[in-house]
Amino acid sequence: MKRLLIGICVTLLLAGCGSKSVIEKKADVEDRNLSDQAKTDAQKAADAQSKEDAARKAAEDKRKQDEARKAADQAVVKPLPDARLSAKPLTDPASMVKDPASPLSKRSVYYDFDMYNIREEFQPMVEAHAKFLVEHKELRVRVEGNCDERGSREYNLALGQRRADSVKRAMTLLGVPAKQIETVSFGAEKPKATGSNEESWAENRRSDIVYIGIDSPQ
Repeated sequence: MKRLLIGICVTLLLAGCGSKSVIEKKADVEDRNLSDQAKTDAQKAADAQSKEDAARKAAEDKRKQDEARKAADQAVVKPLPDARLSAKPLTDPASMVKDPASPLSKRSVYYDFDMYNIREEFQPMVEAHAKFLVEHKELRVRVEGNCDERGSREYNLALGQRRADSVKRAMTLLGVPAKQIETVSFGAEKPKATGSNEESWAENRRSDIVYIGIDSPQ
């Protein structure tokens, strides 16, 4: 009887230990499943956040591109509807030469009787034309020498030539290439004033600066 009781106790003890082992194993499995589920949920959350960040960045990039495109469009200067490309600019050489307000509109150098040196009062005008010719090398001028009616034809032609040459010499000293300037003498044959008095003679003792192609044909 005693042995039977001992056997029953041992059997119950072993059964209890076995049940505990099964419960512990089951608990371990459940713990692992919960851990795996937590990891999966965390990964899903991270993926969702990553997609959201990517979408936000794409939207921001598009906004910046749109703003840059608008700024570029606004920076383009569009011509006025009535703009005429054929119109000459205000700096057109012919317009500058003919502008009454420009010092270039003055073209005559006047001389004392029987003289061909340039008087001091006309030097600024000659300098202005010289500077203009240096800046516009495509232009050419003709300096025309003139005299009053007194003196022989041969003498007046020679004096007129010296007067024209004096203007050319001054311009070349100021940097104008000689090929841009030609000279001619009309003597007393091209008077500006027709009277036979000192006032008219003073008008006719001169050198005229003529822009070829602007003031006269080639």
